[in-house]
Amino acid sequence: MIRSLLLATVAVPTLLQGQAYAADAVAVADPEQAEYVRVCDVYGPGFFYLPGTETCLRVSGYVRYDIGVGELLGSDVDGDGNGDTYYKRARAALQTDARSQTEFGTLRAYMQVNFDYDRGGAIWNYEDISGTGSAMYINHAYLELGGFRAGMTDSVFSTFTDYAGDVINDWLLGFGPFRTQQISYTYTGPLGFAATIALETGSGTNAVEDYVPNVVAGGSLTQGWGKVATVAAYDSRNDVWAGKARVDVDVTDTISLFGMVGYKSEADTRNYYGNWGGSWAVWGGGSAKFGEKTRFNAQLAYDDDSNLVAVANVAYTLVENFVVTPELVYADDLDDAGDGSVSGFLRLQASF
Repeated sequence: MIRSLLLATVAVPTLLQGQAYAADAVAVADPEQAEYVRVCDVYGPGFFYLPGTETCLRVSGYVRYDIGVGELLGSDVDGDGNGDTYYKRARAALQTDARSQTEFGTLRAYMQVNFDYDRGGAIWNYEDISGTGSAMYINHAYLELGGFRAGMTDSVFSTFTDYAGDVINDWLLGFGPFRTQQISYTYTGPLGFAATIALETGSGTNAVEDYVPNVVAGGSLTQGWGKVATVAAYDSRNDVWAGKARVDVDVTDTISLFGMVGYKSEADTRNYYGNWGGSWAVWGGGSAKFGEKTRFNAQLAYDDDSNLVAVANVAYTLVENFVVTPELVYADDLDDAGDGSVSGFLRLQASF
């Protein structure tokens, strides 16, 4: 009896072991090593490497709320062209910037998409007769390789001279167009010299009607004291041209001034590039910093048709990445704005 129990004790684990070898083996995979996001400091703050690539990406944007009041900046209710109530816009902007190094220079793909909800003003889609509407649209979408650029963004005629002043409503007396399809090349040379040439299609009622594009060309020189830039453009649809020259001077570390003059070939009409009144126009102004949080900005603009616009604001950084900017605008004989109109504007913007 005891001998039988001992034999059974030895036989059971042997049998079980044979059955285990006969069963299919279960493979347990080793845990994969986690791949952490690496900071890419080659192109500035905010960039990181896309996992598994050498492409650097930055995702940024802002949320903005604008309020306009007054004859010029308010919302027109009765259709007479003058503001009758508050103009309001809520905007969320999303920007992506992807860059990588190639044998031909930096390859860049940039995009900005805007999501707007407006009360009055120039909006894309109206939802009801009160002038309230929402829109989603591409504000910029282009690629760059070295100095070559192709896509849709603001016209080189406006960007190469750095728009106008550092005020919000710098566009009230036109200094050039904004979004357009374009192909351009910018050469950046030694000693601060740069030159550019662009082929553009225009937009809206000013878009080209055949295969002859608009042509924009310019040159600039940047030094320790500031910058001088000039740009000229040919409007192929209207067979006219316009040009601008601008000078920026850094007076001190906290004060900067600028002056710009524009001239166009046809005084009686506003073409795509020369969209001011008369033959010529002038812009001037500057900025001054007061401490780390406050900046004062001002701009004065006047053209050959006696249109006058004066704009001033204070940009105050309430907390990091949140700026509050109240602005005052004075306009005299500006289209249908009447004589001596005063309007106000307020912008709240949080950036990320």
